[in-house]
Amino acid sequence: MIRFESVSKVYDGIAVVDDVSLTLERGTITAVVGTSGSGKSTLLRMVNRLVEPTAGRVLLDGTDTASVPAADLRRRIGYVIQDHGLFPHWTAARNIATVPGLLGWPRAAIDARVRELMLMLQLDPDVIGPRFPHELSGGQAQRVGVARALAARPEVLLMDEPFGALDPVIRQQAQTDLRKLQQQLGTTVMLVTHDMAEAIRLGDRIAVMRAGRIDQFAPPAEIIAAPATGFVADLLGEGDRAFRYLSLQPAARLARPGAADGPVLPADATMADALAEMIWSGRDRLPVAGPDGHPAGVCTRDDLIRAGRPG
Repeated sequence: MIRFESVSKVYDGIAVVDDVSLTLERGTITAVVGTSGSGKSTLLRMVNRLVEPTAGRVLLDGTDTASVPAADLRRRIGYVIQDHGLFPHWTAARNIATVPGLLGWPRAAIDARVRELMLMLQLDPDVIGPRFPHELSGGQAQRVGVARALAARPEVLLMDEPFGALDPVIRQQAQTDLRKLQQQLGTTVMLVTHDMAEAIRLGDRIAVMRAGRIDQFAPPAEIIAAPATGFVADLLGEGDRAFRYLSLQPAARLARPGAADGPVLPADATMADALAEMIWSGRDRLPVAGPDGHPAGVCTRDDLIRAGRPG
């Protein structure tokens, strides 16, 4: 768990982070979103002490991080940045092995961990492992960066605009990979982004920052349904609120008795998935699977329209 207690950072008399108190629960993804200059990256870097607070405390599992030597603290915390920061003259496998090597892990344990993470991230260890960063695609390099950050089983993973340089298709896959990996490992993730759609897609909770302060801290559905300020509403985009709300809700929630033609929507399909399928297929109802994978009923266009009015 990460806790910020009345944390501020002042540069030349200007509070870049201004009296922020926030608790990030263990095993969750917290997305910190805001415009450029809102203080979100500064807040993140105070966790691993790349930036020292001017006032207040940052606690990791109840321990004040200021009481822990910076080098020891950073070995407990994974850190991923936008351009992945891989060592250019090391192979992908050696990059991933960096921190376990510094910690003195046995060679066999390092090799096993590198292989395990590469497989988790859909990187063939025998093909990608020997390649150098310039031989990797953007998506591959970013996944190697994530694997390196997770190699020593850190308690916390900090991610600063990790997918900003990726094209939209690769970016969406990278987000999916991160979500699955976090669920497998149970790592506490703090993710900084300027993209509200990314925050909604990934965050268990979202902290919206403006001018160094928190405008709202809540689960995505609450942010969408009841933005606390005009700034939060502007970040959401009024015209996108309904679709973003639907993207969080399972289509199976709307299942009602009945039958419909066509393939059955899988149990993990969202209401947004159902709406997209209706648009492309020209249908106004779809069969929907329940948790057991068997048809649970139908989802109708009218029900989706009603569901898209969260506020």
